[in-house]
Amino acid sequence: MQFDHYFTNQEIESTLKAWADTYPKLATLASIGNSYEGNPIWMLTITNLETGADIEKPALWIDGNIHATEIAAATTSLYIAHSLLSGYGIDGRITRLLDTSAFYIIPRVNPDGAALAMSLTPRYLRSGVRPYPWDEKDEGLHPQDIDGDGRILQMRIQDPTGDWKISSLDTRLMEKRKPDEHGGGYYRMLSEGLVEDYDGYLIKEALPIEGLDFNRNFPFEWRPEGDQSGAGPYPTSEPEIKALVDFIAAHPNINAAITYHTFSGVMLRPYSTKSDDDMETEDLWVFKKIGEMAKESSGYACVSTYHDFKYHPKEVTSGAFDDWIYDQLGAYSFTIELWDLPTRAGIENRKLIEWFRTHPHEDDLKILKWVEEHAEKDAYVSWYPFDHPQLGQVELGGYNQMYTWTNPPPAYMGDEAARNLPIVLSIGDMLPRLTLHTLKVAHLGADSYHINLVVENSGFLPTYTSVQGKNRKAVRPVRVEIELPQNAILASGKRRVEIGHLEGRSNKMSINIYSSSPTDNRARAEWTVKAAPGTEIGLKVTSERAGTIQYKVQLELPKK
Repeated sequence: MQFDHYFTNQEIESTLKAWADTYPKLATLASIGNSYEGNPIWMLTITNLETGADIEKPALWIDGNIHATEIAAATTSLYIAHSLLSGYGIDGRITRLLDTSAFYIIPRVNPDGAALAMSLTPRYLRSGVRPYPWDEKDEGLHPQDIDGDGRILQMRIQDPTGDWKISSLDTRLMEKRKPDEHGGGYYRMLSEGLVEDYDGYLIKEALPIEGLDFNRNFPFEWRPEGDQSGAGPYPTSEPEIKALVDFIAAHPNINAAITYHTFSGVMLRPYSTKSDDDMETEDLWVFKKIGEMAKESSGYACVSTYHDFKYHPKEVTSGAFDDWIYDQLGAYSFTIELWDLPTRAGIENRKLIEWFRTHPHEDDLKILKWVEEHAEKDAYVSWYPFDHPQLGQVELGGYNQMYTWTNPPPAYMGDEAARNLPIVLSIGDMLPRLTLHTLKVAHLGADSYHINLVVENSGFLPTYTSVQGKNRKAVRPVRVEIELPQNAILASGKRRVEIGHLEGRSNKMSINIYSSSPTDNRARAEWTVKAAPGTEIGLKVTSERAGTIQYKVQLELPKK
């Protein structure tokens, strides 16, 4: 497999089917629903089926390409799936994880939007293709390829009141006009496109006809169009998002989730709507610990969306996937924004969103030089004249944003994807896991036997995953059930007993030398059974988040 590549819907489907055929003991392919246009939303479930069903194991969710143009997310998801499948039996860590865990991977949540963004006549839309909030085009400029070269570039129009000028550093670049600057040649900058209902004088940015934003449609603090554009008429109104929510809600074994987006080269964590001070403190510590490990292995900093990734300092976004799955289900969740062109160009320690509002013009030259040296030949297009059917003489040029800013140049895609595998494996190794500590059967005399069972959580996370999960009662406590044949009698103990939640190591992160490590990750159950020697007794321990384990014991007389 080569991952310096962007996959079409057909390529994704054929690749996933081939993997399911090649690895029948590890991979199961299914569509969890259909898009607005009826395209399947493919999900690959990866686990060793010989060690149990996926639903009986702790699981990690991975998805990509919720937003139409962010196709690097699909390639990254495919890279992770391929690494898991091809590494089984070769890589010890991957083998252990697939034996004991499940991975649910949806490379492309949004097949309709991605297909349009990747077409020969592209349209760069935010999410799906359903017209929203109106069926007709809004008045104003609609970005599109107007000269048929398969790219959507920028337009510059000479205008004495314009806010741009030709760069003093490189004539191919544009530079912002200073607030007190007069007497030069100035330009108005617009996206390449056509103006709906143009009157010959006024140009406004039109609302896109496909105005949905799928990452505002999840059922977390959802707000209607008047409060937040693109959120849809109601939570999960879009079939793509409803399919995700329905599947995740029906799979309580999911402890953690990664949703891949672009761009900024950063790992975002909840919340989007409130401060870290309003989060469960113990959960915040875990989020930060995971983030530290991710930065060490991938280079992505892990930051709060609220504190570090707001588009406007006084506005928040709501209805996001990561907020929903953490707040309501208690699963640790991250939005990884793949790829960052400024960082690749050598611009370090920049403030993520603020940089786009204001930065030294020298940064623009650094980026242009990097693109010239490392990207495709048409990644940056020098300005050329074009006779616009409505605006007259304009110039087209600038970045081919799809494969420079929004996604890596294809040659860098594989490298960007590879940075994410260590994050996935680390989180996989943190999941809670039920394991057997002790199972003893003692003969008490005659046909009486005492059964002593001690189980433990060998994982880092507790069986309730997070404090938020416990508060929401999103997960049932651990249960133990003894299964007796008809000829056996339960003399003491209960057939079904709730042994409560088991802690992991996440509540023991203090490095204080006086801190203690109690055995709060273990629990015990015991029974007295009357049955003839040779009787087989079944024991089943169930945890939605930490898995299910089953054992058979045979009652035997003591050896003489």
